[in-house]
Formats: sequence, C-alpha cells, structure tokens
Amino acid sequence: MARPRGTRGTDVRPEGGWPDWGDPQAIRQLQEAMRGGQVAHAYLISGPAGVGKAELARALAQAICCTATDRDDPAIPCGDCRACRNVLRGAHPDVESIDLATQAALAERPARGMNLGIDAVRRLRASAALLPLEAERRVVIIDDAETMLEPAQQALLKLLEEPPPFVVLILLTDEPEAMLTTVRSRCRPVVVRPMPERTVRESLMRQGVEPELAAEIARLSRGCGAWARAAATDKKLLQARRDEWERAQSWVAAPPYDRLVTAYRLGEEFGKRRAGAVGVVQAAIQVLRLAMLRAAGAGESGDDDLAASGDPGTAVAIGRGVSASMQCLRDLDANVRPRLALEAMVLAWPNPESLSS
Repeated sequence: MARPRGTRGTDVRPEGGWPDWGDPQAIRQLQEAMRGGQVAHAYLISGPAGVGKAELARALAQAICCTATDRDDPAIPCGDCRACRNVLRGAHPDVESIDLATQAALAERPARGMNLGIDAVRRLRASAALLPLEAERRVVIIDDAETMLEPAQQALLKLLEEPPPFVVLILLTDEPEAMLTTVRSRCRPVVVRPMPERTVRESLMRQGVEPELAAEIARLSRGCGAWARAAATDKKLLQARRDEWERAQSWVAAPPYDRLVTAYRLGEEFGKRRAGAVGVVQAAIQVLRLAMLRAAGAGESGDDDLAASGDPGTAVAIGRGVSASMQCLRDLDANVRPRLALEAMVLAWPNPESLSS
C-alpha cells in the first residue's frame, strides 16, 4: 500500500481497519457502500497529502478481502484473519497498488520519475483482467494519480469505461483537478477532509505519544492524521515542518519591506522548490489564523467562546490576510506567476504590530 507523500518508509499506522483520526464523512461513505452491497467499480479519493487517503483505501481493501465469517458488520474488517494481515503487509494476491516509488522499483532502469507512466497503467490493466485468487474482488490502487500525464490517463480510461465486474479501482490524488474530466466522471468521488487539531492530538496520545509532543505535532499537521502519525516516529519529517513554521512566523512578523523581499525570493525559487514554498505559505496561514483567533478573544483551537476583551476590528483585518493567503495558494495551483501571487498576498497582510497586540 502506498504511503502518504513525505512519509515513505515509516509506519504510519501499525494496526489495520478504519483509522480513528480519519474523516468520518469519507469513512461513512465507503462503509455504507459496503453495507449496501453497492461498492463502485472506481473511486477517486482526494485530499491533501498526508490526510489519510491511502489508509482509507487500505481499510476498504481489507473490508472487501476479509474472510472472517462472524462479522456483524461487513464494512468492518476483523483485522486478524490472514487476508486482513496480508492487505496490511501489502502481500494480498488480490490487492495491487502502484505509485511513483513502486514504479521506480519495477523499472528496468530505476530513475527518479515525476510522473506515473503509461507502461505502469498498462501493467495494471493487464493485472485487472485476472480473476481474483482469494477474494470476491480484485482491488487496484493507484497513488500519486495526479502525476499521470494525459496519455497515461487515456490508457486508464479504457479500464474505467469497460471495467471487469470483479475489479475495484481506487485512485488517490492530492489534486483531483489534475485528472481528466472523463476520468473523474467515471469514478465515485470521496473527499477526505483534514481533521480538527484536537482529533489528531488525541489520536497521537492514544498511540502513546507524550502530550506535549502530541500537541505540537497536531498543530503542525494541518489536520492531516497520517502525516502526524508518521512525524511521531520520523524526526526528519517533524523537523522539516518545524522549520516551515519558524520561517512562516518570521515572515509574518517582519516589516512590510522585508515581507516583500521574502515573497520575491520564494517566487524566484518556486520552480525548483515548489513543495517547500507552498508549505511555508500554508504555515503562514496557520500563524495568521491563530493571531486572528487571539484578536477575536478565542482560544487557539477556536473552540472557546469569544471573550469580551477581543478586538473585532483587528480580527477582521487579519482575516483579510488569511483570505489573501488562501487565494495565493489557489493562484499558485492555477499557475499564476509565483512572485506576483506571493507579493499580492503579503501586501494584504495586516501590519505586524496588530499581530502581536
């Protein structure tokens, strides 16, 4: 099973089944399809990197392949039978997955590919035509689906248009808009949303993470539980997010001219370090949001009632900065010139003095 990007090689979740930190609406949608015997031939599971898309796909595969005969609920895999364990290990004969990492491993000439190629899709099409060996259905999972160029997606479209009746195809993508309309229209969409910080923190504590570290990781997770569980055991992954947070704090607190200089530099680096630049902008949105909540008199989680000591005017001004920053992310996705998008964002930020008041 493919891991969330940025968590390769780490144990995101040691146990199988539906994750307790996952989006309950997305989980419910998949479980109800199992209970009603209406599992679609294809799903497009979308959401931010690290939000838990691969874990949901794995849980659905376990539910489909589980051989326990005493299950009261067909949507809940037992987690103990040989089939469930094999799905968890990535060793079930009827569950096949592909992502950029596995494509590179299977290639005759291993290379650092940036796109899932047409050859990988053709291999999956051939595999999907085989009858299941143990389960009632074959499950084919394509992670990093947004990296497929149009020829690869067209090759996949042939499978989506005439799918074997025993195949469930699951596409996992951070960017559903990168998929062809014809591909999206033939898949049942499942949107996986980030979870509240409290949910992520409590899940980490149940995993045995110390409360203070759990709180920090949850804050840095941006609601992505799979990333959080990986970061709890991967110091490099956690430190990278800490660095983004510190850069964002310094950027937001800087004078207007220095903000523009940073925006210019990030814009110039964007082509080579896109993920890093986007991460800093996302962290800046968090910093601004916390400042907005403080100005409004709310707790950092936003769950507390507004206090009478809040400053609604300042909160509104900071809110405009949050909106401008979110627009910047949309502009970057739409291939607006990075430097212009970043400069327009920081020009909408409130004066640094209002953020520390």
